[in-house]
Amino acid sequence: MSSFIRIEDTDIMLIDGDRGSNYPSKNEFYDKEYCLFLDAKNVTENGFDFSETHFITKEKDDILRNGKLQRNDIVMMTRGSVGNVALYDKTIPYDNIRINSGMIIIRCNKKFKSLQVYYLLKSKFVQKQISDMMSGSVQKQLPVTVINKIQLPGNSIRVDIIYAIDRKIENNNKINKELESMAKTIYDYWFLQFEFPNEDGKPYKSSGGKMVWNEELKREIPEGWEAGFFSNLIEIGNGKDHKDLRDGKIPVYGSGGMMRTVDTYIYKGESVLIPRKGTLNNILYVNGAFWTVDTMFYSKMKKKHSALYTYYSAKLFDFEKLNTGTGVPSMTSSIIYNLKIVIPPDKILERFDNYVQTFYKQIHEKERENRELVLLRNFLLPLLMNGQVGFKS
Repeated sequence: MSSFIRIEDTDIMLIDGDRGSNYPSKNEFYDKEYCLFLDAKNVTENGFDFSETHFITKEKDDILRNGKLQRNDIVMMTRGSVGNVALYDKTIPYDNIRINSGMIIIRCNKKFKSLQVYYLLKSKFVQKQISDMMSGSVQKQLPVTVINKIQLPGNSIRVDIIYAIDRKIENNNKINKELESMAKTIYDYWFLQFEFPNEDGKPYKSSGGKMVWNEELKREIPEGWEAGFFSNLIEIGNGKDHKDLRDGKIPVYGSGGMMRTVDTYIYKGESVLIPRKGTLNNILYVNGAFWTVDTMFYSKMKKKHSALYTYYSAKLFDFEKLNTGTGVPSMTSSIIYNLKIVIPPDKILERFDNYVQTFYKQIHEKERENRELVLLRNFLLPLLMNGQVGFKS
């Protein structure tokens, strides 16, 4: 890296959002409307995440001033998850997007290309600067005046290969979502509609399968099934601190998802991970070696072939409404243990597990590939910044 230049000395524009009297209130958000209004959950360390969205009307959009994205703009978090960035390129499926008050738009002009700046902002070189610059004793924040002081390499950097790696990771994630959606559809069909295959291979309930009233669950369930609790299926374990662990290939999970990789594990095997604090509904299924931090419970399965059934059954509950925290959303193991569920016969659990595991074998392969791609991307980016490697046009 031969030279550096501050953002304020470039033609890069920093554009704030509209924080005036027209800023939308909660009752002005809709599930589907004209303009996507970004939330902090939409801008992650891996770019945009649109699994949860809310929108404003065209009329509301028209009266707002600054804060509307143009293609190839970069969004940076300035409060909360400070330093997270996302690129609004042609792959994003929304034509109208606005930032919220905890974000800023970074708009490139002639000297720097958006893709190059995006990856520079994600690099350890810039993220270290952001970490050093953050202010605020209660909530970390990054004012525009400070962002302007961020130094970028003055030389041009080819990041096409990095972009290609990210697109591959994104495509793998899309495939995994489709596979999990298919598995969830089968779960619903078998265990909510009770249309699992009977002995003749026909849907149980619609083929005349006997249903009996269960007083504990206050509903009908198939004959031979039982009412139970999560305590019948799982034994809950507590996560631990991971700061002193060395980097490796074992994923570390917190309530926000995978955080990093380390060289050892807290548990190995099938497990359902349920947040203890934070985003309580972010329930995960894992199969293999992993580590969880103290904001995440993990579970050991008490019954064979029950992990995926437990996972989808847990996702039926709204853990946010079961929150016991007065400040940070919190969950206890006793609450989880005492949640009522229906317990199918072992042979039904085994058939379901064998069926959906075909999807999860593909999911795990994509996840493994993504972890390797992330390591490759993180290895290449500093080399590109230092000019140690290059790629021909």
